[in-house]
Formats: sequence, structure tokens, C-alpha cells
Amino acid sequence: MDFLLLTKSTTFIIGPIANLLGYIMDGIYRLGVHNVALCIILFTFIVNLLLLPLTIKQQKFMKLNSIMQPELMAVQKKYKGKQDQASMQKMQMEQQAVYEKYGATPTGGCLSTIIQLPIMFALYQVIYNIPAYIGGIKDILMRVVEPVMSQPGYVDKLAELAKANNVSAESLENVNKMVDLFGKFNAAAWDQLKEIFPALEKVITEASGQFLHINSFLGGMNLTEAPGFRLSIALIIPILAGLTQWLSVKITTTTPMDPDAPGASTMKTMNVVMPLISVFFCISFPIGVGLYWVASSTVRMILQLGINQYMKKVDVDDMIKANIEKKNKKRAKRGLPAINADATIKSANKNAAAAAKKKELEASREKKEKTNSTDYYKQKRENMGTIASRARMVQDFDEKKAKK
Repeated sequence: MDFLLLTKSTTFIIGPIANLLGYIMDGIYRLGVHNVALCIILFTFIVNLLLLPLTIKQQKFMKLNSIMQPELMAVQKKYKGKQDQASMQKMQMEQQAVYEKYGATPTGGCLSTIIQLPIMFALYQVIYNIPAYIGGIKDILMRVVEPVMSQPGYVDKLAELAKANNVSAESLENVNKMVDLFGKFNAAAWDQLKEIFPALEKVITEASGQFLHINSFLGGMNLTEAPGFRLSIALIIPILAGLTQWLSVKITTTTPMDPDAPGASTMKTMNVVMPLISVFFCISFPIGVGLYWVASSTVRMILQLGINQYMKKVDVDDMIKANIEKKNKKRAKRGLPAINADATIKSANKNAAAAAKKKELEASREKKEKTNSTDYYKQKRENMGTIASRARMVQDFDEKKAKK
């Protein structure tokens, strides 16, 4: 993981975004929040607020998509089993026509996610390499870096310690690499550094004490360490990461997904698997990254509760009218006829009514099956007078199960 320990990222797109987010983190620290854990939590809240418009846009598309689904499914059903190129092209054209009709685009749901991806990568770059972006923390570490680099043969002496912290010893002639190295140190590593350079014990003790205090969470967890597969209080971070992500998905999914919709089963599986992956990653990654995941999921849940209330007030008809108005302006420039908004809204209301009726029928069928099952076993219990009748009940149950 040495590639993650560079100073500031210079990657195209990611680098500038990381710098911008780094200014936010540094600003929080300079305002007096001299604890990295609290900085991460406040930083996460601010960034999620900045992303709120994109989140709302995505939620609006999901709401509109639930209205479009019956028509999109009808097109898919029409061309089911037809794999020739001509049929596939016709299916795509008809689906595109549905999106055009509602003033939407097929990429509307994923566009905001794509925009957020580089922001997420930049966020991890900042969290992974805090000293590169928070000047105050780098200044603390520099109080050790400069004296150590003045010691003869310091690179060779630090070789083993650098390897243990995933930093290449060959690059320790670089000041920033030395900052990266010390920025990953726990209490044990600082003690080893004192043993290697006993003449600098006082300097190391003062700087490391301040750094460890700033870089701790709940008094005992070092944000640079990974919880690992060992029993410790640090395991609470991976557990909370998985739990909060699962709850976040539950709160976000306000519209029930049609089980027949394309990708529905995959999405359902991902909603279960992703929280488990979060647990695994947060066990392997530094606690600071896990804390960011927990804070991010928690903030999203809080904001989502507000978004859910807002989305209840969003009228689908108004949303369709606004979309079609924008779409008609573009169509006019291309010399294409305008889309009839009233006809589209009528179609949308018909789809919504059909979806509501389908949901009502499914609920009624489920209730009936449950009632029949309850009545069946209730009757059996009333006839359970003898051992023979009980044996017969078990046999009936097995026969019923086999028929299913």
C-alpha cells in the first residue's frame, strides 16, 4: 500500500479535488479542532452537505424511474428472446423514446454517482495522508523529521521501521516521505525510534506525545493503526461501518424495487454484500478510514431522513413538466416537435395507479396465504387429541411441503 503514502496527490482530477478538500480539513483544524477524529467527522458532514444537491437529483430520478418502469418493462417484454442486432436496436430506440417522453435520460440515475466518484477517491487520499493536508500536524512531525535527518546513517537505521509501516526506505532522503513515515507511527513505533536515536529522546517524546494525543480516538484508538483480526475495542469501528451502511441503504430505499425490474436481484444482493465488504475493509484499513466510513454513513442517514420528507412534497407531475420543458427547448433547437406534457402526465398517472393496484393485489394475496396457513394449522391443532392424529398432522405437513 506504499502508493497511498505519497504526500499530496498529483493525479489528474483527483489531485486538485484532494487539495480543495484538504483546505477544508486544514481549515477545521485551524479553527481549533485539534483532534483528527473530530476533524474527520466535521469534514465528512461538510462534504456531504456540499454533495446534497447531487443526492437530491439522484433521488428525484429514482422517483421518476419508478413511474417509467412499467413502460420500460413492457418494451423489454416485447423483445424478450430476440437477440438479433435489428431487434436490439429497436428495443433501445423504444426505451430511449420512453425516457424522451418523460424528459429524462438513461444516465440520469448514475450521473450524480459518477460525479461523486472522483470526490470519493480524493476524500480517501486526504484521510489516508492527513499530515500532507493539515499543516499543523505536519509542523509537529517536522520537529522530529529535521533532527532525525541530521543524524548520520539515519536511512539505514530506519530501514526496518519503515518496512513495518509500508514506506520504502530508499526514499527517506525526501522530507515528505519522512513525514509520511512518522505520520503512520503508533506508540510502539515512537518508542523504537527513541531507542534508535537516544540523543533525540526528549524531542521525540514531546512531539510524539502531542501527535498521539491529536491522532487518537476515544482515548485509546490510534487512527493510523488497522484493527486487524484480533479482539480489541478497535473492532467497534468495522462493526459500526457495516451496520451504519446497512441502515443507510434501508433509509435511502424509500421506493420498493420491482422484483421483475432488470438488475433488481443484483441490487438486492449488493445491499447485503456491501455492508459486509465494509466490515472487511475497515478491519484491514487504518481506523481513521473506518471512522470516515462510519461518519459518512451516519451523516447520509441524517440527511436522508430530511430528503425523504422533502421528496414526499415533490409532485411527480411538476417534475415531469419541468423535465419536458427543458427537453422541448433542446428539441426546438434541433427542429424536432415538442413533447406533449399533458399526455405524458396522464400516462404517468396510469402507471402509478397500475403500480399501486399491483402492490395492493400482492399484499392481499400474501394476507390470504397467511390466513389460509393459519386456519389450516389451527384446525389441525383442534384435532390433535391422540398420538395417531398428531402423527397424521406431521404426515400432512410433509405431503404439503413435497407438493410445493
